Amino acid sequence: MERSLLEKARELLNRNLLTTTLSTVDKEYNVNVAVITVVEMVDDETILCARFGAEQTYANLKETGKGVFMVLVADEQGKKDGIRVYVRLAEDLTEGPYYERIKARLEATPYGNFPLKNCLVFKITGIAPISTLKR
Repeated sequence: MERSLLEKARELLNRNLLTTTLSTVDKEYNVNVAVITVVEMVDDETILCARFGAEQTYANLKETGKGVFMVLVADEQGKKDGIRVYVRLAEDLTEGPYYERIKARLEATPYGNFPLKNCLVFKITGIAPISTLKR
């Protein structure tokens, strides 16, 4: 994967912006999109995600294992930027170092009073810019 896209993904995902979403699909191709704001890209291949809700997203991930994180940002002039990160679910943890790491991250957010259900561990399968339009 292109180094600049990896670095952009890390910078945007680790900011835990309210414009971060995770799109999933079930086996019948029913799509779900959830706002997912407690994530951490820990290396060039791995993203941790705190699950404290998002029941349909979780069900879809357990069914197909596929998802796409999207972070969309815009400047004051309305120029958009962002990233799309394609992932597959690798682990579903309820204890261990990754679980404790994402739990601490969750507790430091406004959602810290919600109990952490799972630490979802994703492997990155692809990265794309938010827009692929060319002039």
